[in-house]
Amino acid sequence: MTDMIIFGKTKLADIVMQDRRALVLLPRFGIELGFGDRTVKQVCEDRNINTDFFMLMVNVFLNKKFFPDRKLKNVDIDMLLKYLENSHKYYLEEKIPYLETLIEEFISKVDHPATQQLEKFFHQYIVEVKEHLAYEDETAFPYAAALSEQIKKDPSNIADIDYHIGVFEERHDNIEEKLTDLKSLLIKYFPPSNDRYIRMRILNELIEFEDDLINHARIEDKVLIPIVEQLEKKIS
Repeated sequence: MTDMIIFGKTKLADIVMQDRRALVLLPRFGIELGFGDRTVKQVCEDRNINTDFFMLMVNVFLNKKFFPDRKLKNVDIDMLLKYLENSHKYYLEEKIPYLETLIEEFISKVDHPATQQLEKFFHQYIVEVKEHLAYEDETAFPYAAALSEQIKKDPSNIADIDYHIGVFEERHDNIEEKLTDLKSLLIKYFPPSNDRYIRMRILNELIEFEDDLINHARIEDKVLIPIVEQLEKKIS
């Protein structure tokens, strides 16, 4: 991992080589591997992606010290919401099903009382994650989109929307924190056995998932919430 700042002239391959987290980030923009030595700007232009928006998202995602305060006013809210929705789609359609498969395989191969607790913790956690994502997809994101659209049409009617981004901010809990229970179970309470490799795979996947959720939440906190607050001020 690195705290490098991404620029338009940065080679996209260099980003991936220096920080593997970019591997899960790129598909959310429709970018697949095989881009050669092309720069960020060249790849974005090839795929009709807004280069400034791409750099903003990547920098916030990969660098916890990066704060885009002066860039927020130029962010397209619809583009941002699409990115966030793509992230949720990845969690629901790829990451979580893969974790479920690994957990099921592990439980089927290990005869230990702690497997029941592991299965229970994992199920409860996934339910919580899905509820968290559903709230954002069904309430917070549509509100941000409706707010943006209404301001473009007629700001005087915006009062009809009975919601504000402060509600989202208050409810924006850290769903990644409970992954600690799952990791602790796998690290501390299962005895040595022939399950070593699948246990390591699960731990690696959980650690990556946790890191991904932390960075995803940072984008919502540092980019989405400030942008929506700016929109709300226009009609206050």
